[in-house]
Amino acid sequence: MKKLREYAQEILDVYNYFNGIIIFDRSATAVYYYNNRPDINQLCEKDVIGKTLPQIYPELDLENSTIMRALQTGKPTSNIYQKIKYFKGQEVQEINTTLPIFDGNEIIGAVEASQYIIGENEYRNIYITPINSEIERACFTVDDIISESSDMEAVKNKIRKVSKTDSSILLYGKTGSGKGMAAEAIHAGSARSKHRFVTQNCAAIPSTLMESILFGTIKGSFTGAEDRRGLFETADGGTLFLDEINNMDLNLQAKILKAIEEQKITRVGDYEPRPVNVRVIAAANIDPLQLVRNGILREDLYYRLRVVQIDMPDLKARKEDIMLLTEHFIRENNRRMDRHILGVDDSVKDFFLRYDWPGNVRELANTIEGAFNFAKDTLLHLEDIPWISELETEEEETFPPFAAAACRPLKEILQGYERNLILRSMEEHSTMQNLLAALHISRQNLNHKMKQYGIENKFDSLKKF
Repeated sequence: MKKLREYAQEILDVYNYFNGIIIFDRSATAVYYYNNRPDINQLCEKDVIGKTLPQIYPELDLENSTIMRALQTGKPTSNIYQKIKYFKGQEVQEINTTLPIFDGNEIIGAVEASQYIIGENEYRNIYITPINSEIERACFTVDDIISESSDMEAVKNKIRKVSKTDSSILLYGKTGSGKGMAAEAIHAGSARSKHRFVTQNCAAIPSTLMESILFGTIKGSFTGAEDRRGLFETADGGTLFLDEINNMDLNLQAKILKAIEEQKITRVGDYEPRPVNVRVIAAANIDPLQLVRNGILREDLYYRLRVVQIDMPDLKARKEDIMLLTEHFIRENNRRMDRHILGVDDSVKDFFLRYDWPGNVRELANTIEGAFNFAKDTLLHLEDIPWISELETEEEETFPPFAAAACRPLKEILQGYERNLILRSMEEHSTMQNLLAALHISRQNLNHKMKQYGIENKFDSLKKF
């Protein structure tokens, strides 16, 4: 308890511009709470101490919680925009940075530091990861990438080679294919490894705030603005990883291009450029050329980033790695959950090798973790993975049994499949641009099909296209 409280005080001593700090112990129970803006967040220490994470944030998705990620994996999360709803019903917009707390090699807790946002002009950039040996330990190395497939071994060889240079890199791969891990491995193997590896998911922050986050602000540039460095300055000497760059505003892409080429940035509200020494790695989960063709990614930025392009293979193309990764995730969950699962039965193995894994390695990892919650003995069985039966029902609806399908015209069957494909793709993509790129279809053609199939358009921005 004392160690956790001391950690909080160290943060406040150095980073006194935080509005809130909350510390959880290993069991996800709050042991420390600090809030200097009760006019924005009305909770006080006695409201929070002793409560568990779900009690404080009753609507929190635990699977995607940054606090649970820190407690379970020891991995930090920086500069995440979140709209938090507390147990008293109050909603607060925050920029949160979450860090694990170690005692030696043991995770003993997690701390989340928050900057409250009233309006976009009150944003102050936060990045608190210190420069020390923890940075190196937090980064994956190429040897941490588990594989024996030829496709993935080729990727690892490319990582080893490009780590020795300073070239910009573009990573392309579907969700969950390991782009972030590859970026960390490139940094860890480079001459920049003693400096910061800074990562920012471009889809996690509103576009109106992104420029301040990347380039920083100067005092007086707008109401409440202070001198704050952005992520380019934070990553000086190291590596800046921009994930899901296809979600970045086109005007901001032009400024990113300028910063990469000139190795200079200008803070918001400033006129004087500041030198930086940063290697930029960017990632996209949609084919970059398709993004360029659809006007989502600037062509000049694409060619500047694609000095080196590394394509991350889908898990379905890495059949040799599936059981290897399964064994790894079983070991990890045994350690975290204090279980003694020995493996999977033959039916699970057969399913794993036949399944397409649209969520790739991340989906496999989550599947193993989910099965641990229902396992009754030392092996994982199909009944321990509830979504498999749901998948089979869904497939029957999408692809009706042959006898039933044979009674329907081919055109009708194909139209049903096309309608389901559009609906599923709409669930997976947050913008019309990304949907068009993923479907490889024109706006006019998609509008026609949505009208034909009676699909309601959920994108408010459709009229802009």
